Amino acid sequence: MSRIRLTRRDFLKLSGTALAAAAVSPHFSRLLAQDAKTLRVGMWDGIEVEPQVLEILEGFKDQFGADVENEFNPDSYDTKLLAGLAAGNAPDVFLWWNYPALVSRNGLEDITPYINGSSPKDMSDYYEQVVNVARIGDGLYGIPKDWTPRAVYYNKKLFDDAGIDYPTNDWTWDEFLEMAKALTKGEGVDKQYGWFCANGYYPLQGFVWSNGGDFISPDGTVATGYLDSPETIEALDWYISLQTKYGVAPTAAESTTVGNETTMFINGKLAMFDTGIWPLSQFLNTPDLEIGTVLTPKTNDGNRACVLHQADWCMNPAAPDKDLAWELLKWMTSPKAAAVWGRSGFSLPAIKSVTEELGLLEDPIRKTYYEAVEFITVLPWFIRTNKGSEVGTEIDLAIQSAFLGEATIEDALKAAAPVVDSILQS
Repeated sequence: MSRIRLTRRDFLKLSGTALAAAAVSPHFSRLLAQDAKTLRVGMWDGIEVEPQVLEILEGFKDQFGADVENEFNPDSYDTKLLAGLAAGNAPDVFLWWNYPALVSRNGLEDITPYINGSSPKDMSDYYEQVVNVARIGDGLYGIPKDWTPRAVYYNKKLFDDAGIDYPTNDWTWDEFLEMAKALTKGEGVDKQYGWFCANGYYPLQGFVWSNGGDFISPDGTVATGYLDSPETIEALDWYISLQTKYGVAPTAAESTTVGNETTMFINGKLAMFDTGIWPLSQFLNTPDLEIGTVLTPKTNDGNRACVLHQADWCMNPAAPDKDLAWELLKWMTSPKAAAVWGRSGFSLPAIKSVTEELGLLEDPIRKTYYEAVEFITVLPWFIRTNKGSEVGTEIDLAIQSAFLGEATIEDALKAAAPVVDSILQS
């Protein structure tokens, strides 16, 4: 699921113009200059995943008589896809994430009729929380390629050197902070940090939800009373203080010299950070790096909510042969495909039987991510509104201003709430 996305401002520009044009373009009803027996698959992964994709596609042409052209677009994927939809030549099947933004502009096919049609697909073996992210109203607009919650990686050697017991899934915010303080030492480029702070809304959702807060209302219509609630402010104030008050995480300026969180972790300069499963393969291939994983800490009151990341295969509503595109989408989300991605170490299969087959529930590193499933009690807030990208920009600006010391998080969120209200209600 590694990817480089366009900025939210770019997304808004494109979704407000290119996609609006696509909705009325006479070309949107067909793909130009494309043989119906050559299907196209678009993904944000780079060419490094081609061996896995080719393995997954083995046998498709023999069964359906169609070639498949794979398009790897790790740079500006969203921009290219949106432009392709507007021009009427987007891939037949493609990866996507922001479902409301495309559903509201007829940019995604509702696959519910296909799931229940003459060539059905059994969805009962999937993790329900993962499937539901692509469910808008009565429609389903994607099937999971893979998924990952966020969990905490920790460097066992740094804990051993400090004489600190490894964290457990029962740890609290206070216990986490004490560990982070004890694991922070040194000065300058040789400094070791206990934690690395993310400064965007998406990874911080779990901390906010755990504390009883949120960014917008459940119906996606208002931010006031949610974004500026005491619970949201308290959670973000505590999180930001890890960097600005306690100094257990590097500042943005310090990160320019010590590197990003993955580099710091590999180099023994970072004891803990939370992320998805993505860097695991790199960690396992790093000599002498002993790692563990643990769920993000509970609040001191014992509450925990985990953040979900996912990627879905979706269908272009302008695909010239939708029945054939559906067969390809089914193929790309088959148990075989899930097993290929699960073995690769890039991601986690969303099919329960494949998870069990690969022994991931017993794997000492990966099992933590499956233990997080019961704590995925809130789905990403952006699926509540088709204004998610624009709203996200305002929330990120508020959070980042607090990290930079330009405003308190309370003042920043109270100023942002009415701005977000106007966006949601426009």
